[in-house]
Amino acid sequence: MLLTRRHVALLALSLPLAAAAAPASAAVFQPYTSAAFAAAVKAGGPVYVHVYAPWCLQCRAQEGILNGILTAPAYANATFLRVTYDAQKDVVAELGVPRSTLIAYRGGKETGRMSWGVTQDAVEKVLNSAR
Repeated sequence: MLLTRRHVALLALSLPLAAAAAPASAAVFQPYTSAAFAAAVKAGGPVYVHVYAPWCLQCRAQEGILNGILTAPAYANATFLRVTYDAQKDVVAELGVPRSTLIAYRGGKETGRMSWGVTQDAVEKVLNSAR
């Protein structure tokens, strides 16, 4: 297909719209490291750790629920960390969890945990345990 000036102009106009339509929560999750966790605990807000594998259907269902919740003002002072199940086996073993797990912390102490839950109520119950 030959690109005309009109095609180029339309493409240029659509890129900002596509960026605006991208989920804001993509930037909400930070990669889990022990230093990131320690800094988040020191900051004083709730800390949420999501153990995630991109091929896991339950993980993706949880991610969809979290994406709809995490940008709410109630979570403005919270930190959301993502453990990559396949690449961070040492962290997974340390946490003692399967994939598709959400853990909440407050003051460095675990306040809630859920594995395999794929309902909004189950996710919110864990999130609310640290608020």
